[in-house]
Amino acid sequence: MDFQLFDADNHYYEAPDCFTRHGDETVRRYVRWVSEGKRRHLLFGDRQATGAGLGFNSVPNPTFEPIAQPGAFHDTLKAFESGDQGKSTFAGRYGDLEPLSPVYQSREERLAAMDAQGVEKIFVFPTLGLTVEGFMAGDPEVMYKVMHAFNLWLDDDWGVNRDGRIYAPPVVPMLTVEGAVAELEWALSCGARVISIQPGPAYGRSPADTYFDPFWARVNEAGVLVAYHALGGPSDYDRTFAEMYGTSSDPAYTGMLRMAVCSFERPMMETAQSLILGNLFGRFPNIRAASIEMGGTWVPYLLHALDHSGPLLTRKVESFGTVLADRPSDVFKERFYVSPFPEEDVVGLVGLLGADHVLMGSDWPHPEGTPTPAAYAECLVGLPEKSVRRVMRDNALELVAA
Repeated sequence: MDFQLFDADNHYYEAPDCFTRHGDETVRRYVRWVSEGKRRHLLFGDRQATGAGLGFNSVPNPTFEPIAQPGAFHDTLKAFESGDQGKSTFAGRYGDLEPLSPVYQSREERLAAMDAQGVEKIFVFPTLGLTVEGFMAGDPEVMYKVMHAFNLWLDDDWGVNRDGRIYAPPVVPMLTVEGAVAELEWALSCGARVISIQPGPAYGRSPADTYFDPFWARVNEAGVLVAYHALGGPSDYDRTFAEMYGTSSDPAYTGMLRMAVCSFERPMMETAQSLILGNLFGRFPNIRAASIEMGGTWVPYLLHALDHSGPLLTRKVESFGTVLADRPSDVFKERFYVSPFPEEDVVGLVGLLGADHVLMGSDWPHPEGTPTPAAYAECLVGLPEKSVRRVMRDNALELVAA
């Protein structure tokens, strides 16, 4: 490739004080480390938030020492996607662990790695910070204090937008409109061009509910990208699943079913449906949203489901006192950007959405991602060079343009 990349899904591994460095006394009492033999875990209130056996979206080792190598699980995922499961195994799926490298926690080290990898710009998302919001759902004051302390740490160590190379999206919880607006205003004061919101329902409300209109109006005015990253930690899906299916006497089966019924696709599909059918984009025509690390196999079904909403014959979709003026699937194609997994049919998704609405996301340095960001280009073979450039660079570049 004769151009540098813009990776829409890089990650960092958090420092031990990411929640407490800027936290007040309330935060420092609420978030604390505990030891279990040689292991350390984080507690949020009286709930252990990390460790093996706490669910498929928990962080087993929050110290990240040692850590899996980038892309260690990538070949297994490719084999599963292709149906060649004889070449894949979950046994030892993360391979040999390595010491925690400074490149995973240091901004300067990451910039040097980006230079070596041919990556000019990245969106860099949390590892641990995306898994804890649900622990605080019952206490808005604590949630916003903890997550604001996290965002202050984030700006310290990575920079929300320090020099136009690393964009570290602040996490904005959608628990109360006042809290969301306050966190958004802080993010904008730091020059944010992208924010991170948890996909799925907004704690008992649709994210398109007019209750949140002051928040969306400010997003619309500022032109920041709204990034929805794969859901982590406890959520309303756990509570709903437990009510519907959680009476099974076999915990292994129940855990497997939870992963299947409420996997990452469902929160993102429901988010898109809620925003589009709630006419959010009719009220706020400048808002753009991105789906990050949630694949793209769900997109064809979603487009079909959107266009079959409302009365079957008229396709008349009403919400919050208005009627959608556009075909719902067209709204998705215009307002949403999708970062598919590299083991999927990315070329097919480009054909469905257009090259200008697909983003590369390597997930680097997570083991489920590609070994290097540039390796993502392997899933774009057969596309014209101009389409490859759009996916690997230009689309994300245009999304952060002021």
